[in-house]
Formats: sequence, structure tokens, C-alpha cells
Amino acid sequence: MKHELERCLHERLHRQLKLSVGQGVWVAFSGGGDSTALLGALKSLGHPVRAVHVDHGWRPESKAWAQHCQEIGARLGVPVEVLTLAPLTPGEGLEDRARRARYGAMAALLQKGDWLLTAHHREDQAETFLLQLLRGAGLEGLAAMPWQRPLGQGFLGRPFLDLERSLLRDYLEAMGLPYLEDPANDDPRFDRARLRHGLFPQLAALGWPQAATQFARAAENLGDALEVQRQWLAAQETSLGATGKEERGLELATLHRLSPAAQRIFLRHWLRRQGGLALPSRSRLTTLQDAIARGGKGGRILQWAGGAVWLQGGRIHALAQTPGPADWETGPWQMGGEPLFIPGWRAGLQTCAPAAAVHALNPALAREALHWRRRRPGESYRSSDGRHRPLKKLLLESAVPPAYRGDVPLLFFGEDQLVLILGYYTAPWAQAQGPEAIYLWRAEGGSA
Repeated sequence: MKHELERCLHERLHRQLKLSVGQGVWVAFSGGGDSTALLGALKSLGHPVRAVHVDHGWRPESKAWAQHCQEIGARLGVPVEVLTLAPLTPGEGLEDRARRARYGAMAALLQKGDWLLTAHHREDQAETFLLQLLRGAGLEGLAAMPWQRPLGQGFLGRPFLDLERSLLRDYLEAMGLPYLEDPANDDPRFDRARLRHGLFPQLAALGWPQAATQFARAAENLGDALEVQRQWLAAQETSLGATGKEERGLELATLHRLSPAAQRIFLRHWLRRQGGLALPSRSRLTTLQDAIARGGKGGRILQWAGGAVWLQGGRIHALAQTPGPADWETGPWQMGGEPLFIPGWRAGLQTCAPAAAVHALNPALAREALHWRRRRPGESYRSSDGRHRPLKKLLLESAVPPAYRGDVPLLFFGEDQLVLILGYYTAPWAQAQGPEAIYLWRAEGGSA
């Protein structure tokens, strides 16, 4: 049994994960049976490995668990780093919040190209599939856990994903490795525990003893379909000219070329790419499709919990969050590398173009004292030809959504010379004219 697991692990590390000599490898080490088996088997292959244990501080035994992990690490000759996180407040979604905090902390350890390996196995995959099914998830959720994905500067890998838990337990017995039993695994307050000790035994009693295997296989098949969908979406992005966060929105006419089902898939993908935007429900998405079919005539804002879109002029614009009303102005602002925080918005500068760059500016502006402020009633600005024009008209021409026009940050040079409207317009005289530029990025919904 010992050699069987090591052979399986060796095959997966080189076939699925394509792990090569010299890559840094971390093991997410809880001290439980699964991660102990992974750590022991990986060490036996001779690849340099480190372990990381995350202490959530939930239980009185947590310090003893961290000590146990360090002792097992010493026994195997593996260094173990213990990360202690601030306790989470009890409440809805505790499991998900803990998982995000845990992976965020471990991701921070990874250097470029490093791997973080977890010991998720077939039963874990089946539980994830069922939980996503019960939530009404789409293809991305039902594909459950992938073999690998990017994480921080490196990658997350799950080499045991098609192995049974029993094989890992047999390996531990053969190696004589002790492991911890987390009481949470049997706590009916947690969804996974209810599935593990309630649903799966019932399915076995009803004649489906291999239900976990079948669920995991379904997730794997859906993972193939998800990969095909991603390739289709990439081709559609190129075809529709929607390859990132769209400051100018997406043309409705391009969406009319898609079937209703394809349109829903693409819209979810496009909205997810806009940043900070919750996805609409199926019924709200259908309402959005109806508005798109009518061409968005007359302008309309369609809202749902956590997001909104604005349809105007044959385009659809994503609105992550309307900034709340607040009276604010900034004093003289010398352009530098630090983000500038404005109520409801944040913006910063870089000398190389970031992914979220929305303005490429003349580098001479970095030497000037500028200031941000909101629009003033009846205000005009001085255009490039020296004449004054109504700011209201420029906001309309620049496709600033109505909900933003009173609060969108405006950058001025002097009293009335407008440099830019954050995210929507750059004065021609302020634009970069050559290869050198300074880049301004912005994100909605920010706070200091």
C-alpha cells in the first residue's frame, strides 16, 4: 500500500501538475490524516518540500495541533511554518470565510512558480460537487475542484483528487504516522459533515455504494465542458471586442449575434470581469436580456443586489457600486506612486501600464500640483481651444452613467482646466504623446 500511494503521487506530480526539479513545493498541512499522508509520500519521493499549518484559533486545542504538526515535520525532516490568523466572527458562511482567509494567508508564502499542494481526494470532490449542486451553481461551480489553478505568484495543486480516502488511511497505517482527528469533521453544524455522515451512508444503503466516485466523475466531465466553454468565451471576447474591463461599455449589437443561452453565458462572464460586481440571478439576467433585445433605447439602469448595469446609446455599462453622496475635495495633489483615496473611489499611478490602467498621461503632469473634486452645479470647463464648455455636456458625451455624474472624481489643473474624468475622459492636451507615459488606474467601491 505504501508503494502504491507513492507511485500514484509520483505519476500525478509529473503528469497532471508537471512539477519539475527546482520548483518550490509547499504542503497545506492541517495535521489530519489526508495531509499527513501527502506530506509523508511527497517527502519519500525526495523532492524538497515545506509545510504550512494555519491556526484559526477556533478551539482550545489549536495550539496543541500546531505543535503536533511541527513534531511530525521534525520526524519527517520537513520544515513547518505556522500561520496564526485572527479569529473569525461566528455567523453565516463561516466555512467559506475561513477557507478564503486560509488560502489568502498561504498564497502570500508562494514565490514565483511555487506550488501549494493540498490533499483533497475523491470524497472531498464529491462533497464539493453536491454542495454546488444544492446552491444551484452553473458549470463553473459544478466542475468542483480543478487539478490545478493559479494561486498568488504560484499554483495550487491537488494530486490526490481521484484517489479514495481509504488508500490514504492504509498508507498512514503502513508508515506508522500519527494524525489528528478534527471534531469539526463530525460536527453537524457544517455542511460537509452532514453530507459525509448523513447523505452518503443513506445512498450506500439504497444501493449506490460508489456514489462518491460517480459524483466525482461527473465533476471531472463537467470540468472538460468548462474548459471548452472557456475557450469559446475567449474566442467570443476577441470577436466582440470585449477583452477586459470595459470603461466604454459593450455594444449591444454584438450581443444580438448570440443565442439566448450563449448570451447568458457570455454576460455572466463579462459581468464577472468588470470587478467588484455580484452576478444577477437567473430571473434578473432574463430581464437584462429583454432590455438588450430592445436596444437599451432611452437609457435605463437595471439593478440587483451587489451590482447594476446602465444601458444607453446602444451600449451596456457595468456599475459596480454607485458612490454615496459626500462633500469632498482634495488639496494640491502631486502625482506619485501612492493611491489616492476618495470617498467611494480610489486611484493610483504607475510608470508601467497596469492591467487596470484607464488613462495614459503626459509625464510632465507629474511635476504639477493638481486637485480632485466633484462637479459643481452649472459648471463649465476650459477646453483645448480656450473656450468654455458646459461640463454637463462633456459628461454626457463621455458616457458617464447618470448615477455617477454628480460624484465622479474630476482632476483639474488650475481652477478650470479639466485634466480627466476618472475612468471616462482624458483631455487631449493631457494625453501621452509618445512612448513615455504615466498611467492612472481606478477601482470603484474603494475606501481608505
